[in-house]
Amino acid sequence: MIPARYGASRFPGKLMQDLGGKPVIVRTYEAAKATALFDEVYVVTDSEIIFDEISNNGGMALMSQKEHDCGSDRIAEAVENMDVDIVVNVQGDEPFTSRESLEKVLSVFNGPDADKIDLASLMTEIHDWKEINDPNTVKVIVDQNDFALYFSRSPIPYPRDKNVDIQYYKHKGIYAFRKEAIMDFYRLPMRSLEAVEKIECIRYLEYGKNIKMVVFNSVGVEIDTPEDLARANKLLKESKPNGINNKFRNFPMVPKVIFGEGSFDQLADILNPKRQQMAPFIFLVDDVFQDNQEFLDRITLRFNDKMLFISTEEEPKTSQVDSLVQDIKAEFTNLPSGIIGIGGGTVMDLAKAVSIMLANPGSSADYQGWDLVKQKAIYHVGIPTISGTGAEVSRTTVLTGPVRKLGINSDFTPFDQVILDPELTQGVSKNQWFFTGMDCFIHCVESLNGTFLNAFSQSYGEKAYDLCLEIFLSDSLSEAESRAKLMMASWHGGMSIAYSQVGVAHAMSYGLGYVLGTKHGVGNCIAFQFLDEFYSKDVALFKEMVKKHNVQIPQGVCKDLTEEQMDVMIDVAMGMIPLWENALGDEWEKTITREKLRNLYRKM
Repeated sequence: MIPARYGASRFPGKLMQDLGGKPVIVRTYEAAKATALFDEVYVVTDSEIIFDEISNNGGMALMSQKEHDCGSDRIAEAVENMDVDIVVNVQGDEPFTSRESLEKVLSVFNGPDADKIDLASLMTEIHDWKEINDPNTVKVIVDQNDFALYFSRSPIPYPRDKNVDIQYYKHKGIYAFRKEAIMDFYRLPMRSLEAVEKIECIRYLEYGKNIKMVVFNSVGVEIDTPEDLARANKLLKESKPNGINNKFRNFPMVPKVIFGEGSFDQLADILNPKRQQMAPFIFLVDDVFQDNQEFLDRITLRFNDKMLFISTEEEPKTSQVDSLVQDIKAEFTNLPSGIIGIGGGTVMDLAKAVSIMLANPGSSADYQGWDLVKQKAIYHVGIPTISGTGAEVSRTTVLTGPVRKLGINSDFTPFDQVILDPELTQGVSKNQWFFTGMDCFIHCVESLNGTFLNAFSQSYGEKAYDLCLEIFLSDSLSEAESRAKLMMASWHGGMSIAYSQVGVAHAMSYGLGYVLGTKHGVGNCIAFQFLDEFYSKDVALFKEMVKKHNVQIPQGVCKDLTEEQMDVMIDVAMGMIPLWENALGDEWEKTITREKLRNLYRKM
């Protein structure tokens, strides 16, 4: 329920102010609806203007029948005759309300002290003394179990001793009520503390209700003043859907890496200091090694460590990640000491995704996108046995989900440790070697020709590009040299796109992968051969490499697609907004139309 009063005292009509082309209240409604956490979402209002605006935008609105002093009363009247268990109050002036914040406040009703909780709410850390002193900022103090003791517009606790280190918390106006708690609130009269502070949740405390507080350090903007609205519009403009900040990116690199033939045998020494009591290491190993006992004997399992063999016949899926996480949690009491991925790009991506999801709630599909992961992944190690994908250094883990193929791109995705042992890439089939190598080459081409390019990504991209030309077009390298150089090309190519982005071939490959299940490296090659318009010089070089190594690129893969399949493929490709922005700039949609993509896919 989103209570929405038109006549706000400090900023009248604020909920109908324009925020990026839509009224604030519509933005808030859409944000709450988009979380997919609720059976129903309503705006409950005293204003026909707001009621009509929500209705005209396809939302559900309710008109209050009575005058109310606060949002809780307005909600209570609306839900009195509804069959509901939990009612969540989302403030109408918080258009940046996130799924993560709402999930966090709802999660307490599944916690060990759930029976004691009448309602739950959020609080966020504050450090600015100006904000701590601001009477418009409601502060909260809690007991040792995070139940609220008191809310105030004054600084609480008062810092009589300035040397005592104390954390202040700001109350965020998101509540989750048991229905009986909000109905009690509705029927009980306001008492003096609530009246003097003008903070409605104090009424619950005055009548002995238990309010569980949850810490969530969000970065949204509440629209209380015209200045807040200006900040919100700026924030909305800077964070376009699926966009990323490419000008200044404070991204993490892999903190530890070991390189050289035979370095794989250092694995046990690397893992031992990270081992926690009764917490296993889980090894995700490409099933190509399942019958290679000589190789498996080099992996030292201790105590309750477990090895899981992973089929790489298909691209990694969110359902596969969720299943692995569920099985691990069901088998072991404690979270693992770490996840070790040994294999090609598929296994690398699964290892990164599983380590993230062991530390974060929900499904991995919830985190497909940019910077959606909030909790640090558990310790994870990547050991590539195929070179070219760049997954060992990448900030993303690419997964096919129920509605899209997209990476979990976050600061917590990169490995904590990587072992680069060229010896492990021996025996890779020629086609696999070529397709993963071309993935690296295409990374470099798209990075070096992209609008996001800067000196950082350029320096890595140029080195990887030159290495690829040496590996795939010259005859001067021994097999061992070629393996080592491709491993370093893969690393440099991954580093290049970490501060840049890929482009047209990758966007189209995502469409092929989602609809047809085409392997990523193969999909890139299928697409790249038809992209002369975008990368003419490098498409010519690519065709030269294909001919030199006598590799067959699959042809006609799209010839039997239905119109529905073609539309889905186009939807997936066009959804890769940062890739198109890198390839063609902010106005990419003037070049890339649905018909343009349809014609390109038909060539395939």
